[in-house]
Amino acid sequence: MLTQDEIREQFMQRYHCSQVVIREWAEELGFDKDQASQLAAPLGGGMFRGDTCGAVAGAMLVIGARYGHFQPNDVENDQISQQKVKEFQDAFTARFGTTICRELLHYDFSQPGEMMKAAQAGVMMKQCPGYVEAALEILDDIM
Repeated sequence: MLTQDEIREQFMQRYHCSQVVIREWAEELGFDKDQASQLAAPLGGGMFRGDTCGAVAGAMLVIGARYGHFQPNDVENDQISQQKVKEFQDAFTARFGTTICRELLHYDFSQPGEMMKAAQAGVMMKQCPGYVEAALEILDDIM
C-alpha cells in the first residue's frame, strides 16, 4: 500500500485523490492506470466543489469496478455493491466524521478563491494524503 509520502509525490504530479486511489487498484481490477486516472479525474476536490471527498469517490469507482452490476435485473450484485458502499462509507465516517470534502478540509471549493486559499495554506498536502491512505486501507479491508 502507498505511504503518505508516495501519495504526496503523486499529488506533486498533479494527480487528484480520486486518481491516486483508483490507480492503486487499477491493475488488480484489469484497468490501465492511465485510463483509470482519466475516468477519476473529474472527482478530485469533491468534484471541485467540496462535495464527496475525492478519495471516497475514487473508492466508489473501485467498488463499482469489482462489485457493480451491469446486467439488467441483477439484484444480487446490486445488493453486494450497495453493501460494500455502505461498509466503506461507515468506516470512513467513523474515522473522520464525514465523507464531504468541505467538511474535512474546512474550505468550500464551490466558492470562488477557496481552492486557491486551501492550496496556499497547504491543507491538501497536509490532510489529503491521510484521507487517501485511509481510503486504501478501508478498501483493503472490505474488498
